[in-house]
Order: sequence, then C-alpha cells, then structure tokens
Amino acid sequence: ESAPTAALAGALESAPAPANADAAGPVQGGPEDQDLARMSLEELSMVEVVSVSRHPEALAHAAAAIYVISADDIRRSGATSLPEVLRLAPNLNVQRVNSVDYAISARGFNGYETSNKLLVMVDGRSVYSTLHSGVFWDARDLMLEDVERIEIVSGPGGALYGSNAMNGVINIITRSARDTIGTLVSAGVGNEDATFAVRHGGRLGETGGWRAYLNGSMRDDSFRLTGGDATDAAERLRGGVRLDWNAGVNELTLQGDAFDNAVAINEDFSGTETRVSGSNVLGRWARPLAGGEFQAQAYYDRFERVEPGSVEDSDTWDVSAQHAVEWGRHHLVFGAGYRTVQSRFSPAPGGAFLDPEELTLTLTNVFVQDQIDLTDSLTLTLGAKFEDNSFSGEEFLPNARLAWSRPGGDLVWAAVSRASRTPNRIERGLTLPGFLVGGDFQSETLTAYELGYRATPLPRASFSISAFYNVYDDLRTVSLDPVTVFPLTFTNHGAGETWGVEAWGSYDLTDRWRISAGLSTLEKDFAIPATALDISGLASVGDDPGYQILLRSQSQISDRLDLDVRLRAVDELRTTGTDSYVEADARLGWRITDTLELSVTGQNLIEERRVETGDPNRRRAFGRSVFAALRVSF
Repeated sequence: ESAPTAALAGALESAPAPANADAAGPVQGGPEDQDLARMSLEELSMVEVVSVSRHPEALAHAAAAIYVISADDIRRSGATSLPEVLRLAPNLNVQRVNSVDYAISARGFNGYETSNKLLVMVDGRSVYSTLHSGVFWDARDLMLEDVERIEIVSGPGGALYGSNAMNGVINIITRSARDTIGTLVSAGVGNEDATFAVRHGGRLGETGGWRAYLNGSMRDDSFRLTGGDATDAAERLRGGVRLDWNAGVNELTLQGDAFDNAVAINEDFSGTETRVSGSNVLGRWARPLAGGEFQAQAYYDRFERVEPGSVEDSDTWDVSAQHAVEWGRHHLVFGAGYRTVQSRFSPAPGGAFLDPEELTLTLTNVFVQDQIDLTDSLTLTLGAKFEDNSFSGEEFLPNARLAWSRPGGDLVWAAVSRASRTPNRIERGLTLPGFLVGGDFQSETLTAYELGYRATPLPRASFSISAFYNVYDDLRTVSLDPVTVFPLTFTNHGAGETWGVEAWGSYDLTDRWRISAGLSTLEKDFAIPATALDISGLASVGDDPGYQILLRSQSQISDRLDLDVRLRAVDELRTTGTDSYVEADARLGWRITDTLELSVTGQNLIEERRVETGDPNRRRAFGRSVFAALRVSF
C-alpha cells in the first residue's frame, strides 16, 4: 500500500494537517544557465531572501535560522530529485523511505507519517496535503535547472505563513522566464536513475520572457533488508510553461505545470502500480503602490492518486494579497488570503474510510508585521496572523523578534513565537466501525524560543549559529473510550519539549576551494498525563537522530574542472534503534565548452547498504550509485 492507503493503515501510530499557509512571491532574477562563477562569501551574505519577512532583505540581516541553497549548489550536488537536493541544508533531516518516498522535517517529528509540521511552498503555492498534513514527495518534483534558490527557515513561521508552518518553512523559488532565454537540454543515466530535461525560452515583447519545459525520470528499485529488489521502481513525467512580463509599472507572472507519475505500492513487495497525477496554474501581479509594493496572487492546484480500490483527489483554490511599505522607521507588511480545498478519499471496500468521503475545507486569514528600527543597529519585529479554518476554528499566531546589528556586520537575534498545526482529514474523519471513529481533534500548539548569531568575521569566513527551545502542547494521542474501551479516537493529550543547536559555516581556503560544515542537534522530552492513556505510545512525535553533521568541499581544479565532495554523519534513530551511518557523495564536473558540461556523480559511496527510516513497514535499503549527466545550452 502507498500514500493515502498507507496513511490510513498507520494512522493509529502517526498521522499528519491541512495546507493552511499562503506565501510571498519570489524575487525575480538569477544567473544564466551556464554562468558558473562562484559568489564570494560576502556576496552570498547579501543575497536577498523573502521567507523571513515576506519582503526582500539581505540574508545577513534576516533574524532567523535561514539557510539558502543556490542554483549553483543544486547543479554541483549532482542530485536528481528535490528531496536529494534538500540534503544540502544542515537545518533539515532527510530520511529516504523507499525508491521515491521521503520523510523530511526540521527540529524533530520526522517519519513518513509524522513529518507534519513543515510548510513547503513552490513559488508561493503550498504543497501541503490536507489528508495527512505532510508532503507527498513522490509527487512534488521539479525541473531542478529552473530553481533559482531554496530558502529553508527552521523555526516557526506562523505569524507570516499561518498554521502548519510550525517547525519550519521551505520556500522554493524558480527563475524568471526572462533569465531562461534559449534552449537547454540535459540527460543522465546511472545504475539507479535515468533523467532527461528539455527547456526552451524566448522573449515576450520588449520586457518579458517565456519558457516551456518537459522533464522526466526513471528510478530503479530500492532493496529489501534481506536482499533483492523491493519492487518500487518509478517513472515520472512533468511539463509546464511560465511567462513574465511588464505592463507599465505592473509586473505580471503566469505559470502552470502538469505531471503524471507511475509509482509502486510496495509495503507487501507486490509492486502494484499507482498513478499520481496533477496540475496547477498560478498568476501573480505586483506593482508599486503608496511608497511600497502591492502584490496579489491566485492559484489552482489539482492532485490525484489512484491505486487499486481507492482514489484520493483534491482541488485547491487560493487567493491572497499583501502590501509592503516603509513609513519612517517602520517597515510594514500586511495582507489577507482565502483558500478552499475540495477533498475526496474513496477507499477500498471493507477497510477504514473517511467520514464524510467528500469534504470542502476553507481557510481565511489576515496578517500584519512591523519591523521597527528602534536605533540604527536595533530592530524590533512584531507580527501576528489571525486565521479561521473550517476544522478547528480560530487561530492566533503572534511573533516577536529582536535583532542587533553589531559593528562589522554581525547580527545577534532572539525570537519568541506561537505556532500551531491544524487537524487534517485523517484525524477528524478516519472511521473503522466498532474500532475507531472520527473525534474532535484540535490543533497542536507550540511556543518557541530562539537565539541566534550570524557573522562574517573574515572576508573568507562566515558562520551562523542558533539555539532553540520548543514547548509543545495538545499533541496527537490515541485514546480509549473511558466507558466502553472501543471505539478509539484521536485526542490531544501529548505534551513535551525539544531543544537543540543548529550551526553552519564556510571558509575559502583559496580562491578556488571552499569548505563548509553544518551541525544540528536535537533533544526531546515528551509525556502524557497519567490520567490519559495513549495506546500509540506517543508515536506522533516521530523518530529523530540526536545529531547530524554535514561536511562539504567545493573545489575548482582548473578553469573547467570542478570537484565536489560531501560527507554526512547521522546519529541513530533512538526510538527504533535504527543504526547511525556515515555516507559520502562526490561529483566531478567538466565544462567542455561554455555551453556544454559533462559530470559524473557517485552517491552513498561508503556503505554497501544503508537504512534511513525506522518505519517497520517501509524499511528499505539503499546502495552505491553512479550517475553520468550531459548538459548543453544554446
């Protein structure tokens, strides 16, 4: 079984919440496809990001634990899928589950059915599932060559992005069509993967651009723990268009994508095919207004998963607007949004089902944030979002941040925030007559305290370090009926605390050689009251490593030869005792000409077989792989 069926089957031990967050649109612009010049660390610190304050600001001034994966990082990683790219972020934990499924989280709660507190957006479009509150990574892939950057914020983002931005935000920003004029073709093949991508773009009038793309991939089976194939091979096909143009002072974007994937149900190693398909269209309008910028956005997203005996589909309509303006010492951003999701899950006969089978969810929100320059070096940020959703009603999500810019460009910051995760369809409607009924599950809540320091002490060195202390309440439990024992219901009796440190930095040994390192630690203490029996054993808190260490070397051996080596060490998963591991990846890239590049990537080079998840139904092993790719632009 896979996706929704698997989620239903494992719901007593874990289940995830609805997509309740809108997003800031991307800042346009980016390097040309073959502009491979490396930015200095000082230049990188001034890269504009939008995820922390919903308006452009320099990375060095962003008062949050934010890590940016650039387009050049993506190219030099040799990764063939979005989840593999996200391994570059030291403030994320990535667990590969099988051939195409992943569990990805920030600051804990990881697991295929528990990683439900991380909001993921693509160009302002949420890809959160209202069925289980997580992300179906097997369906959410991209043409990686079109990604301008990925901004990863660990820590609550509820004051700007709403419920479900509880432990972090991943904001994926693709390139303007103006920056992809011409043709790009890439293809790769290896013992585990085969990929292709074709893109062509042209000018749209004097100020605009357009592009169209088609890409696809095939991924081979993972391995059973006892050896042999796990019968979970997959094929993917995706295409889309984007247009960016100006009409006077108005900046306009129109884009859309469609995909059709064939994946496999493999908990029982049957290899039964599942079709996962979808489409989306998004429009954005921005213009100067009243000394600032006004932006409006609307999108429609269709998702469907069909497997033997069951169908899940959803149709999402979302409209939002925001205005950013400066008023003296105040930098104001305020806005509002409305979303409706028509969700349906039709299960196989005789098993658990959702009651009702079809449901329309709605979300209305308003938000405001004010960055106040108290002095030339001290900034206070106050923000809040008010939401009203059709499941749990009203949510108030405040945030306060204080940032001190020290002489030399260092930044010290502190924050306190409230965030929540609203119920999902499984938690409210999962029914198995006589055994389980939908209950009155309410939102999980978080109060988070953060302290951080970011600096560039030398022209060749930069680092960021942050510490967090999170207090969770109303976490999901599974309770017996106090009188009749059955049926069971989802309840909110769990509570606890997590704390840890996240740190990363880079140093340029020479003009051609940069080394980087990252570290994240996590400690957890969860419990339920003695009067509240949770028969799931608080499985909803996930299974997380105590630490993760990332090391990376990026070197330019010659003017046309690049070598990248990455090492990661991940602690054991303490709940299930899944072994710790150390693994390495390497990529050698040769720019044969200014428009032609050949690369060879080796992944998982240390261990012959490795397991990353503690999920007993999805424990698959992964081995060494070699992948060769050719990329040409003209």
